[in-house]
Amino acid sequence: MNKKTVLSASIGLVLGGAALAAHANLTSGATLSFTLGTVQTTCNYGTTPPCVKASYGTTDVVGSWFAMDALDNGPDPDEKTPIGSLNGIVLGTTQAASGSHTGPILGTESPNIDNPWTMFGGTGMHQTTSPITATDVTANGANLDMSGWNVTWNGIASIPLTQVGVAAMTCTAGSSCSNSSNYVLDAVFHVNGAGFTTVSYYLHLEGHVSNVPVPAAAWLFGSGLVGLAGVARRRKTA
Repeated sequence: MNKKTVLSASIGLVLGGAALAAHANLTSGATLSFTLGTVQTTCNYGTTPPCVKASYGTTDVVGSWFAMDALDNGPDPDEKTPIGSLNGIVLGTTQAASGSHTGPILGTESPNIDNPWTMFGGTGMHQTTSPITATDVTANGANLDMSGWNVTWNGIASIPLTQVGVAAMTCTAGSSCSNSSNYVLDAVFHVNGAGFTTVSYYLHLEGHVSNVPVPAAAWLFGSGLVGLAGVARRRKTA
């Protein structure tokens, strides 16, 4: 009886440890969904949003956004464009989008990562030309290789962005960026096309992690232990 109890407890501890280790890795297939940004406004003349008077101002964008820093002084509130995820960022996968055009959103676009948005009179979407991967994963976050981050906008199929520094992702304390963990991601890029070649691009995402896969090795290891427990049980019966 004691041997059986010890064996069962050992299996439980090992399987629990394997599952925890598996969930601690932002491997291929893990998805970073992000919440839609919300424009915060203030109204003149003492009215309240949505500002029935003609004059109002953007005070900030709460949630997820990107910004084209035209004044080269950091992202101002009125330079931020709110974005929200469609499929989100799927790590280890190239995600293409198409159908950007001049004018407002028409429903003819083919988005992937995020839903279509408008900027400077054109409709656009984000995409990747190479997979985004996570490095230096810790209990509280990771660094992301976002060298494939890209924009299609205003009929231009691909506007390359050069990553500047580290794309830092911070997860809920102690969650190891596992399933349902909340995260915040900040990254800076330099635009390399579409007339914005001297402009910096800022990305801020807030959302949650999902679809974190369990490595095959963990499943095989767990299956082996369960099989071992069955053998021990049969021997005792015999």
